[in-house]
Amino acid sequence: MDKQEIKKTLKEYMAIPRVSGYESKMAERFMADMSKYTDDVCKDTFGNVIAKFEGSDPNTPSIMVFSHLDTIGFFVSYISDDGFIKFDRIGGVPAKVLPGLQVRVGSEDGEYYPGIIGNKSYNMVIDNGVEPITSLYIDIGAKTRQEVEALNIKVGCPIVYAANYFELLNDRIGGSYLDAASGLTTINQLAEYLKDNKAKATVYLVGTVMEEYNARGAMMAQRTCKADIAICLLGAGAGDTPDLKGSNNVILGDGVSVNMFNFHGKGTINGNIIPKPMLEHLKKASETTNINIQRQAARGALSDTAYLQLEDDGVLCLDMGTPDRYSHSPSEMLDLNDLMKTFELVKEFIYSLDENFKVERF
Repeated sequence: MDKQEIKKTLKEYMAIPRVSGYESKMAERFMADMSKYTDDVCKDTFGNVIAKFEGSDPNTPSIMVFSHLDTIGFFVSYISDDGFIKFDRIGGVPAKVLPGLQVRVGSEDGEYYPGIIGNKSYNMVIDNGVEPITSLYIDIGAKTRQEVEALNIKVGCPIVYAANYFELLNDRIGGSYLDAASGLTTINQLAEYLKDNKAKATVYLVGTVMEEYNARGAMMAQRTCKADIAICLLGAGAGDTPDLKGSNNVILGDGVSVNMFNFHGKGTINGNIIPKPMLEHLKKASETTNINIQRQAARGALSDTAYLQLEDDGVLCLDMGTPDRYSHSPSEMLDLNDLMKTFELVKEFIYSLDENFKVERF
């Protein structure tokens, strides 16, 4: 895929509403995309989409490369008599960016309707402090609860950010849900390459569900794949903006990010530390491709690898991907060159696997 094709895929993926629990539209699209490159595509009971590319050497460890289909968002919690919609969050939503934000409210028919999260008029308030999400509401222009419910919008229906995509200076892309769309785009690149270039390892390319809700989707996908090792395509948040300098060494435009260590540390006692064989193999791939790996040690975050690693006899896991800025906000940002390097680095990691790779933690 060239830059224009990558931009097109990113833009389309970013626009598909797919909050955790409501990933069906994205799953259907991802299945269609994977079916261009292999006939061995399935969707498991949980909703994960799994594309298999058989390897040439059964003695080489198999690998699952995955990215999550779902996004953060909201759900309808209450509809007032005068047609306003109250809501709560699904996943890590930053409350301070919400007032005045454009959103899309889903119905039980799968249709989405534009709305605005209400914001008190500036000249009518004194305190502009952050309000809790549960005190906010969405205005879709309705006048009554019956008008909202006539659209089949009910309590429990999904809500997502409005579709948002724009291009900035220096090959940088901005918009909503870039963090989820970037990994899926890399998987598309890998599928396109694998179609005509068989690796020694059997490769499973997977779009997982429920990552933003409970981080268990990849765990369920592994029960179908039975892979020996896994790469989670999830980029680090860059620490190169004025408000985050000193928090980490990840810089937009300086290569691929790698999570050496992640740990939720906010109630969920779980995370992932890169097993030494995975790290050493990645370092060799970095040297071969001359692509910089940017290390991050992340407290306060985790991914599907936290639970995937505990499946079967243990699965060696690595979190890496395209760095981004402003993660989980309605306007994230990435560097297109980092995205292209992510593909090249993961490709080298896969194609340099052979029977000598040791599936062990130390």
